[in-house]
Amino acid sequence: METSLSLSSLALNTSFHFLGVWFSLSASSQFVLKQARSMVKDMAVLLGPKKLLAQHVAYLYNAVLLPRLEFHLQTTFFSEKTIESIIKPMFSVLQKKAGLAATTPLALLFLKLPFSIQNAFYRFLSSHIASWQKIFTHPDFRNFALYAISYLQGYLDAESCPTTISLEPWSQVVSFRTHTLYNSLLFSSRLNITWSLSFRPLRWDLQQALPFRSILPHSIFQTAWKLWKILNIFVLAQLASPCGRYLINWSDFRYLSIVGRKGQIPTWFNFINNNFLSSSSSSLFLPLYFINSSFTLASPCLLDHTVKDYHFYSQWAINFNSATQTLSVGRICITYKKQNSAIMSHWLPVSTSADERSYNPCPGCSFNIPVLSKKSAIKQRCNSKKCFFNVALSETTGYPTKNAKVFAAYLPITLSTLWSYATSLTLVHLTNLSSPNPSVYSSPSTSRIEDDDVLPLSVHTMYTDGSFLSAKDSFPPSMTSAWLALDDDEFILDSLSLCFPSCFPSALRSKIYAVVLGLNALSHNSLISIYTDCSQLISLWKCFVNIPFSPKLLREPNHFLWLSIRQLIMDRNLKVDLIKVPAHGDNIYNIQADSLAKNAHLSLQPTFSPLVFCHIPCLLTFNSLPIDMNIRHFIRSIADACALLSFCSMARFTALGSPALFDWAGIHFCLSQIKGFASHKNGRPEFWIF
Repeated sequence: METSLSLSSLALNTSFHFLGVWFSLSASSQFVLKQARSMVKDMAVLLGPKKLLAQHVAYLYNAVLLPRLEFHLQTTFFSEKTIESIIKPMFSVLQKKAGLAATTPLALLFLKLPFSIQNAFYRFLSSHIASWQKIFTHPDFRNFALYAISYLQGYLDAESCPTTISLEPWSQVVSFRTHTLYNSLLFSSRLNITWSLSFRPLRWDLQQALPFRSILPHSIFQTAWKLWKILNIFVLAQLASPCGRYLINWSDFRYLSIVGRKGQIPTWFNFINNNFLSSSSSSLFLPLYFINSSFTLASPCLLDHTVKDYHFYSQWAINFNSATQTLSVGRICITYKKQNSAIMSHWLPVSTSADERSYNPCPGCSFNIPVLSKKSAIKQRCNSKKCFFNVALSETTGYPTKNAKVFAAYLPITLSTLWSYATSLTLVHLTNLSSPNPSVYSSPSTSRIEDDDVLPLSVHTMYTDGSFLSAKDSFPPSMTSAWLALDDDEFILDSLSLCFPSCFPSALRSKIYAVVLGLNALSHNSLISIYTDCSQLISLWKCFVNIPFSPKLLREPNHFLWLSIRQLIMDRNLKVDLIKVPAHGDNIYNIQADSLAKNAHLSLQPTFSPLVFCHIPCLLTFNSLPIDMNIRHFIRSIADACALLSFCSMARFTALGSPALFDWAGIHFCLSQIKGFASHKNGRPEFWIF
């Protein structure tokens, strides 16, 4: 049976309907926005004339409309203001059904009483954060995760991973307004939620190079950002002389082909000229903006070493005499490479300004060696110059300039770059050559554990235990963990007990921490049997560790500890067997591990962060504490808190006094006792209080 298949091309702006969903080939955010608005309007028109109660409309909004919108907005994320405009028609229907005025504040509707309306923006935010958390954590998505964060970092021209810097300077850039990863990071940072990615791209920390986003006003940053991307300029160090003390002149940038040869000096460069320099007549930076020469990016200008020895070949150069510590500008005439020597004619700057670029031939000074001017090659070609001297080639570099020829005697010559830039380039280059071990760019060690701190491979048995004491009187809760390491002969080789910070303490968590501590101390390729008296720990181990990774783990409590265990086992190629030992039995090692954990309560409260022992690809924290729960539930609780705060801050309350003066718990109790408040009567008589 013959079958034929015909293919037809579609225009890029075409959209099509498939399986109940509209798709746009151009992936246009405006197409998605149009579809979302249409969906909400259609539902509002459908429910408006129906005889439904406000509670019914609220249920359909939460259970039907929001999931559909969430599905359509999986790869597009709009701002809070845009999302409010999308769902506004449904709120109009809800207000009419509840008998509320059109001016009723959203802060009331988002309260758990009376309708429990979900905040659409926070729901979509939680969906996008949960999606990226899964991508950054899932081992199968590691390459895509690295590509996504690297691409965003490159597009931002950021000096560090986007999760470690403020993204506010780009908040008004049009191309980022619907970018799902950028907006997920930006809006979560506004809620004090930070991301830590262990696999973030290895880039040098260029904070000392002074990124433009940290020193320029946002308005200038946003208008100049696209130009900087074209020029590949994003830190002040790229505009500084090699020594880091002077601003390179705009004409020097033109000579270096960093910018175009035509056009006006841009506003952002004038702002730097007017605000970052010590005076209007000097290119010297204010001390606040001095930059370490390690971060400047200019390349040295070297002499042309293809010229044959003893032949006349003129090239502009700068010499630094290490004996007299003096800089000299001139023209190399004849080179003698085997003797590391050259003859140079001496030129003097027209003025003493560091911004000078014009030079006159020296009429004769203490450097002059008269016999050199009598050489035939020099006599024929350099009859207008009077001062010649010998220089060491190892102490001489080229002057960054076009070939400025001398046409008349004693007339000044203007070179392409300033004295400050040229001499700075020479000094930094010669200093780097003389440094025996330039370690500026040496990478710091990233290993968490030194070789001396790990247990030997002879360790095959480990006993772990944890202890938890609840808060009593004036004493805070306390959580401790301990382990014992034994060799094949059941001799105790080492032990450790620690008291952990009392944030989110629990008995189960203390026992999981004990396992993390034990695995953290093992050598690579270790084969270990871990004994514990906690049945729940073994049960959860089978669900979270002994099976392939599942995104459902991210919804579980203590998931960052379970992920740390999985990561340690994978990174160190560990073979781990968890074995149950009877609790309160006669096993002396288990008793000793239990005693170590309990005795650790007597030690001082720890000062280290609980994040020290986290070994996971992606960790979300809130106010520097790990988010150890379903991120959707966590952001929903933040949304509820924001709604309550907005409600408490309404003018009708603040006009009477500070929100702190009101007994909000009592008010909540009273409202919950009003039967009509959330009844089928829609509570019309009772809503007067708002």
